[in-house]
Formats: sequence, structure tokens, C-alpha cells
Amino acid sequence: MRPPARWLAVALIASGWGGASLPGSALAAGYFAGSNGARAAGRAGAFAARADDLSAVLLNPAGLARLQGRLVQVGNRFSHDAFSYTREPTLDWGRLDNGVPPYVQFATVNEAHPFQLLDPLLGFASNLGLRDWGFALVAQAPAGIARREFPTDGGQRYMMVSREAVILSYSASAAWRHRDTFGVGVTLQWIHVPRLSYALVIDANQFPAQVNPVSSELDMLARVTGSDPFTFNAILGAWYRPLPFLEVAASGQLIPAQIKTRSRLSVSPLSPEIHDPVVLRRDGALADDVSVTLPLPLTARLAVRYLHLRGGREVFDLELDLGYESWSRVKRFTVDGNGLTGNLLAQRLDVGLIEVDKQWRDTFSLHLGGDFAALPGRLTVRGGGFYESAVARRRTAHVDFPSGAQLGGALGGSVFVHGIELAFAYEYRFQPRVRVGEGEAGVYQEVPGSQCQPPYLDSNTCHPQYLGQRAPAVNAGSYSATSQVASVEILYRF
Repeated sequence: MRPPARWLAVALIASGWGGASLPGSALAAGYFAGSNGARAAGRAGAFAARADDLSAVLLNPAGLARLQGRLVQVGNRFSHDAFSYTREPTLDWGRLDNGVPPYVQFATVNEAHPFQLLDPLLGFASNLGLRDWGFALVAQAPAGIARREFPTDGGQRYMMVSREAVILSYSASAAWRHRDTFGVGVTLQWIHVPRLSYALVIDANQFPAQVNPVSSELDMLARVTGSDPFTFNAILGAWYRPLPFLEVAASGQLIPAQIKTRSRLSVSPLSPEIHDPVVLRRDGALADDVSVTLPLPLTARLAVRYLHLRGGREVFDLELDLGYESWSRVKRFTVDGNGLTGNLLAQRLDVGLIEVDKQWRDTFSLHLGGDFAALPGRLTVRGGGFYESAVARRRTAHVDFPSGAQLGGALGGSVFVHGIELAFAYEYRFQPRVRVGEGEAGVYQEVPGSQCQPPYLDSNTCHPQYLGQRAPAVNAGSYSATSQVASVEILYRF
């Protein structure tokens, strides 16, 4: 018997938990989405070489050494994140009519809360009177989608009903430069996760050779909610200017960090005819705690920047960034029940240590963007475009976040008035439609009491229509996603 807590944890991590704003560089794959900072976002993320505001703490801390005097930066991102999923029609082998399964079609489901109004950044930088140094303190919610919710009775419910992430990072950075030739810098991060929540529907059916690919009278809503007060991370960066008009830069997140939450599990029946609660215990006492571990990838970014100068002043620049994230490092996620046992429909079930293979792949991204001084000292305009490869293979596509390839562009600008800069940007992200056929789908319904065991070939315990797989696949269908992001910031230099 597979315990409900174990299978909820398996569902959580096998889904490729798409955290809303998990920390890292401003790339977009796996947990990440978009760019922090209006000036960086307006260049479509091509900012690692320029790095001349507080976005540098993530993209390239070495850039802080070129800041003059003191800088206060306050900003926010507003986004509309649309996501739709239409499950592939399927035969419902759980409801036979004279031995014939009905052919069931599913309505398209859409993200219930597409607007995100709070994704802030607040920071201060200064050279502390040291000519070739720069220091910064920054608090921010790294770029991402904080909440996603779908109908409990929708075609996606066996993958996910809802998730929520409240994740903050606090950064302290220092940088040093040698004249205008090269610079180095480091950012130390405290990652604070006040809340991580994930919910999906599981089928509590325990009878041999039975399946419910569409719905079950024993459907239950399972939810994990947890937090992680502290995770440490660090980012290193450098830049080099071999010629007055040319700069190259590199940065990376080099510590193999992971978020580990202390979480609580709840399981509740969806049918009004089921009155027995699911009781969880440890050593005979009531308990509901589990721990969830999510590794973070290593990242790297290389950049080259061209500056067009006139009279020693920059007229425009053009930058190309190549990003890399080692999502292949995320081979599995781990959930630990810490000796927890559950009682589900009179069955006593143990919760152990679960290691679930994920086998994500490394991702690459290209970002091209630049600034143009339309009215020197008064108005700057900027723009750019990007491409990011898919983190998940098509067979494991999911509704928790857009896991396919990403394309997009951005426009922005800055207005300068008496030492104050008002920066703004608009960014559009688009995932080309991903379609997964039933024959290739690889995300399976969670059935905690299933008697079908590996290698899933025993027709006495496994349904004959699903031999060779642990349960019906539930991620076949069509996925579409777009994001529109507006960023606004005030920068005050003094």
C-alpha cells in the first residue's frame, strides 16, 4: 500500500513544483520567470554586462563597483499571467456502460487568479567613500508567479488544484574594480520562504484492477503547506573592459543550495457521502508534519556589450547575454514523512523517505537588448528580446508552471529629473502551444491505495487497459501560457 502522505509528496515533487519566485538569476526555466528591475526588464534581461543598478546583486554583483555615490532604488512588478489547459479526451474505464467505456471530453480550464500586483524590490547602495568599491543591501521577491489556481473539478485536478509561494530574498553585496579595466563582486543571499502550499486531487480507491481516469467517488483533496526560514546562497560576478567600446562579463550562482520546508499534510474527502476523516499519527500521537526538499540549480551567464560613444559619453549600447541553468542537477526531489502513519478508510499506512526521479534537463537562454539616450540626461529608451529552452520534456508537461520553450520581448525607458530616475518597462512572454498525446503522457494519477505494484504488469491487480504504468496518465492535452509584465521603479542617486 502506498500511503496518502507519500503519494501527495510524490505528486508535489513529480509535478516539478513551479515556485512563484524562487531565488536565482533573472533567467526563466524551472522555478524562475522573468527579470527583476525595470531597467533590466526593459532590455529583456540583457543586463549582466551593464549591471549599473541594484539588479546587479542577482545578475552581476561586480557592476556595483561602478556606481557613484549612493543609490536608493524602489520598484514593483505587476503581471498578468494567463495559463490554459485542455485535457485530451479519454475513455472512462471506471464507468462502463454494458462493458463499453464512455468517451469523455473535458472543458478548457484557465488560471483563476491571473493578476499579480505585488512583486517588490527595495535596496540601497553606496561606495562608503571608497572610490573603487561598491556595497549594496537589497530585499526583494525574485521574479515569478506567486499563485496558481484551477477548479477542483477541472480536467487538471489530478495534477494540481492550486499552489502558492511567498518567497523573499535578502542580499548583501560587495564589489571592487581596478580603474575602468575590470571588476569583481559577490552577493550573499538569505532566502526566506514564509509559505509554500500545494494541493491536488488523489483517488483513494483501493480495489484491485480498478481505475478512475476521469473521476472517482473516493476523490480526496490533499494539501501540503510549509515554510523554510533560511537557505543560504551566493552569486559571483566579474566584468572586463579591454576597449573603451567593448565589455565582457560573467556571473554565476555556484553553491548547490536547496530549499527544505517543514510542511503539514491534510487530506479531506470531496464526496459528501464520505464522513470518515483521514487521521495522521506518529508514535500513536496525532501528527501531520512532513518535509519537502527542492534543489536549486547552478546558474551561469556570459555577456558581451558594445558601447557607442560620442565625446566620451554613451549614445547607445547593445548587449548579448547567454544564460545557462543546470536543471539536470535536479534528478529527484525528496520528501520525508519522519515516521508518520496514516489511517485511510480503515487502512494503516506508513510514510517513509521518498526519492522521486525528475530527470530535468539543462536550459539555455539568449537575451539581446540595449539602451538609447534619446535626450541625453533626460530620456533613455530601451528594448530587447529573448529565447529560453524548455526545462521539461513534453511527456512530463504540467499545469503548475509553463515548462515549454519561452519567447518574448520588452520595451522600456527612463525619465531623469533632478537626480531622480523613473524607470518603466513592459515585458511579454509567450510559450508556444505544447500538446501531449495520451500515448506519450508521463504524469500519472495519484492512487494511494492502489494494489498495482511495479512493474505494473499483473492483470489481477492492475487494470488491463493500463498495464505497464502505475495508474492512468493525466497530463495528456494542450497547454498555452502568456505573461504580460509591467515594471516601475524610482532610482534616487545622491
